[in-house]
Amino acid sequence: MARHHTFLERLFDLKPYASAFSTALLGWHPALRRSTGYFPDFAWPADRARVISDETRRHRLCAPGYDAARAIVMRHNADVMNGLETACTGDTTRTMIAGIGGVLIPGHTVIPADYDTGRQISLGQRGQARWAFCHPAPIGLRKIVLTERCLAIPPVFHFGHLLTDVLMPICEAVRVGAIDKREETVFVTASHPPLVTAFLHGLKALGYPIRQLVLKATDHVVTERYVYARSHCPNIERIFGVPQALDTARAIFRAAYRGHPVTPPASKLYLRRRNQRLRVVEGEDALVERLERAGFRIFEPGWGNHAEQMAAIAGADVVAAVHGAALANTIFCKPGATVVELMASTSRKSTVLHWASEGGAGYVPVLGGPEGARQSFAIDPAATAEAILRAVEPAPRLHAGA
Repeated sequence: MARHHTFLERLFDLKPYASAFSTALLGWHPALRRSTGYFPDFAWPADRARVISDETRRHRLCAPGYDAARAIVMRHNADVMNGLETACTGDTTRTMIAGIGGVLIPGHTVIPADYDTGRQISLGQRGQARWAFCHPAPIGLRKIVLTERCLAIPPVFHFGHLLTDVLMPICEAVRVGAIDKREETVFVTASHPPLVTAFLHGLKALGYPIRQLVLKATDHVVTERYVYARSHCPNIERIFGVPQALDTARAIFRAAYRGHPVTPPASKLYLRRRNQRLRVVEGEDALVERLERAGFRIFEPGWGNHAEQMAAIAGADVVAAVHGAALANTIFCKPGATVVELMASTSRKSTVLHWASEGGAGYVPVLGGPEGARQSFAIDPAATAEAILRAVEPAPRLHAGA
């Protein structure tokens, strides 16, 4: 939505002014930062970081098999870029797993900071942090010292980013043994969506001795045994970079949802958006009717039905949906599956192409009309249904309107 902010909305946005004022008032000394919970910039404590795994992976969407699809999504492209990220180049993702000492975790952001300098710990980030991730809070009211190994899960409420950017690097930490079954690991959290609860439950069910520590905004943790598990990419749409950890993730969620009843998977699946203020698609109801007649199962994903989402997507040969976070689970598609993404013609992203390609699925973009307010757009139900049905064929073709 930020790309649609008007000049006046940007002019009267108070966050940049609050950030500049707080940096001048509170950011000039590490002790003042610690006492006020204000950590406005970044550092990588190379002298205290024990690197366990450091992998840079070139994005699979760069492979020749995705050339045609990539050319389409890169026209009128709206990928969000982070020019301050220097850990790797834009066509790669770098995932770092490391053990770090002298770490402070503030309860209001749950993002690790270097205790000595009062800077957020990040491998490649430079410059100033966004206000949402560094605003001050009275964290000095309660100090918790941890001697156990710990790891923070920040309060991310975007399903796609939470799954692919936050939880998947933790799966990689499990895969490489940075989190093991020999000793307890404390997961530091604040408020969080059900996906985090399921993830932690799955780890416990697999026999990992973990404990969850839920922080209040006035709390902070100090530890000498922090596990840094994070992926980096200057293209925010492509941060996911650990497909080698997908089997680990599958095992964790299967353990979490063991015994949970799910509907037998259908070969053709459409993920429907409902009751959304953002990205409302005019004509989707008529499209759904056509797809149902063609044998598609219509599924409405939500925070409370992740078990059903995973099972439905993992069992489908074709998964179609409007661009959005629900398609993040396409990283779990079975080999040879095809992902069909509907998006506005004037605002395209490479996010779902990236997820699908890293998971080994095929990808077909289908374009609707131009983007309007709140990223809404319209589709021709008949033409869109025809384009999706072509993806069912053994050799899917690109939408003629592309």
